[in-house]
Amino acid sequence: MTKIEHQNFLKTNNLQVKLLLQPIQEKIEVFNRMYKLLEKVSDCEKGELIEELEALDLEISEDIEEEYADRLEYNDIIPVKTSEKKETELVKPLNVKKQPKKITDESILDELVKMGRTNDIGRSTFFDLGIKTVLGWTTIVGKYKIKRTSAFTYRYKIELN
Repeated sequence: MTKIEHQNFLKTNNLQVKLLLQPIQEKIEVFNRMYKLLEKVSDCEKGELIEELEALDLEISEDIEEEYADRLEYNDIIPVKTSEKKETELVKPLNVKKQPKKITDESILDELVKMGRTNDIGRSTFFDLGIKTVLGWTTIVGKYKIKRTSAFTYRYKIELN
């Protein structure tokens, strides 16, 4: 197994695993654990494990495409035929360089709201995304209010202020 489709898909479309829906994240974790076992398994069992990995990889890719198809930038790769060799080559759309946009806490929250991720967000997810504001029980960031929803774990929800 040399090519992992869902990882290529995430990389091509600039998606982060932490921003995916929880069931998809769990499938990716299971895939990663199974992939690590690939090195430790005997040759007899490798074939079965590779088949299971390929099936799970396909399932993850389909789930991601189904859930995020309307929001992806490069979900279509255009095949181009050359007249001399009659081979198909995959061509990716060119990335147009934009002016670097200053990323603020509010812009990160904007993106989370656009994606529909407003409930049950972990504190580590906020920090991984680059939130610099110290989070308390109720924290106001621009037009958003981040409220802690659990007393024993750091889980938050995003509301309009």
